[in-house]
Amino acid sequence: MSNTVIENEIIRLRNTTPQDIDRVLTIERDKENRRYVYNWSWERHLESLRSKEEEHFVVEDQKSGKIVGYIILSSIGSPHDVIEFDRITIDEKGKGYGRQCVQLIKKLCFENYGCHRLWLDVFDDNPKARALYESEGFVFEGTLRECKKYEDGYRSMHILSMLSHEYKKIK
Repeated sequence: MSNTVIENEIIRLRNTTPQDIDRVLTIERDKENRRYVYNWSWERHLESLRSKEEEHFVVEDQKSGKIVGYIILSSIGSPHDVIEFDRITIDEKGKGYGRQCVQLIKKLCFENYGCHRLWLDVFDDNPKARALYESEGFVFEGTLRECKKYEDGYRSMHILSMLSHEYKKIK
């Protein structure tokens, strides 16, 4: 596929197209996902596709070609060589897609983009996601207490990161 960015034997990440946004919104607004990701409008996703500072990918299963998730990276081209792993949302849980995505994103950011620091935030009430990130070498840095306002109150975010020399040790 011509717009494949990176792949392995299980999944491929390709650039999201405007035609993919409806599927992205379905995944984002799924009952299991919507509490852990920000819900953007169709127009905001389109803006992300056109941004020079953001990369928007869909995750496809290699065998079926089905879109099973999406990923957004931010701060592309940062003068500090820092990239934010802004979002990962997977539709089909328990199949290892999340871990495969994290591994490909680390490779893409450190080997292709040459970043020095890759960081992310994760809601404090999502221990499964935090455990995945830590098992993949991300280091817990701290907690932003009650920093996000939701309809049911304020929620806290954990910050995790990986540095290029840490990636080189574990890859």
